[in-house]
Amino acid sequence: MKRFRLSSAIMGLVGCAALVMSAAPAKAAFVVGGENGWQFSTDGMINVFMVYDAKDQLQYKNGQTKVSSANDQMQSFRIRTGLLPSIFAFNVKSPTINGIDYAARLGLYPQIQNDGTRTGLGPGMAPAGSGGTTIDIREVFFTADGKFGQFLIGRALNLYEGKNILTDMTLMGNGVPLNLTGGGVDLGHIGYGYTYTSFGPQFRYTTPDMSGFKVAFAIADPSKICNGAGCATKINQPRFETEISYAKDFGSWKLNSWLAGLYQEAKFNQDGGGIAVAANRKVSSLGGAGGAQMWFGPVEFLISGFGGQGIGMGLTQDDGDALDAHGKEKLSYGGLTHLTYTIGKAKIGAQYGINYGEKGAGAIDQIKSKQAVTGGVYYNLNKYLLLVGEYTYAVDHYYDNSRQTQNIVSLGTIFTW
Repeated sequence: MKRFRLSSAIMGLVGCAALVMSAAPAKAAFVVGGENGWQFSTDGMINVFMVYDAKDQLQYKNGQTKVSSANDQMQSFRIRTGLLPSIFAFNVKSPTINGIDYAARLGLYPQIQNDGTRTGLGPGMAPAGSGGTTIDIREVFFTADGKFGQFLIGRALNLYEGKNILTDMTLMGNGVPLNLTGGGVDLGHIGYGYTYTSFGPQFRYTTPDMSGFKVAFAIADPSKICNGAGCATKINQPRFETEISYAKDFGSWKLNSWLAGLYQEAKFNQDGGGIAVAANRKVSSLGGAGGAQMWFGPVEFLISGFGGQGIGMGLTQDDGDALDAHGKEKLSYGGLTHLTYTIGKAKIGAQYGINYGEKGAGAIDQIKSKQAVTGGVYYNLNKYLLLVGEYTYAVDHYYDNSRQTQNIVSLGTIFTW
């Protein structure tokens, strides 16, 4: 099996995560009132980072270099989008109608760097790697809020591991690069502490707040379930997701906690999707996730984790590592922890994350673990402008006892409105 690597064609990965901590439209900078109580508003963000990445060659424990053209030593400097893309979003809110408040959101997520060349002519232009900047449409949904709770219908961040990424310290930073030369956003700690749940179409219901408790359930658009050779692509049922959360301010400290789950089935086509399995063989993704985020005055502590079968180690279900070479679901699990301290306008912090993957049938050079540590400083120059400096060390271990390391320095700024 080839080394785990996310495709640079996956544009924008997490986008707007800071703005979707709730399903309702984000707090807007500009609000325009209309007839009969209707409101239109906008909000957004510009995200720009200088990123230097020094990636070592794959080596065995004895120091011998592993021959692999796909993993050659590389050094790269880019001025690019960080973990979050830039955002320009539009919100519409209705007056209260029969006790129900309706709202809708459309979010556009552009990136600033070209894909592989300074003179890119636009997305999808030939030859490969010559694309220009892209715009990803991540959010297209409406909500209905009332005494019954909330219904969300449309495209939004999925529930399973959604809070795992929203609480990542590098959410407003850069973390581990997605690639050294191409487009897309960077990873933060995706693949190094959790998997990326993505944005997707769904019907979601969330209960009212019950003394800090909320329960959410989503019938979501399903995913293919993959390994490096092929995928189970026959899908005749939804992806089911749920989340139980509890948030409370205890005066001297605050708590944000959650438990989430995922279940979905898929089948192989007649040709096995590139894997030697019988047609209509069923596989499934079953996962659990959770975490707790606590604040004690200026100190913030986070611990979160995930685990399951048919989940993978990078993109949930669809990163090429959810199944082994025989089409059997692989186990994977991981966790993330950080500690931050706020001094005036500055927050300093350290974060560690790791993902493990089961050795399934097939090649011996499968990925065993991916771990990264990040130290960061996040300084609010004013209410709208954040300055960020990070250093990240990442290492990937393989079942053939080889490993590869990266040293990443990121300096950037995020302007929000």
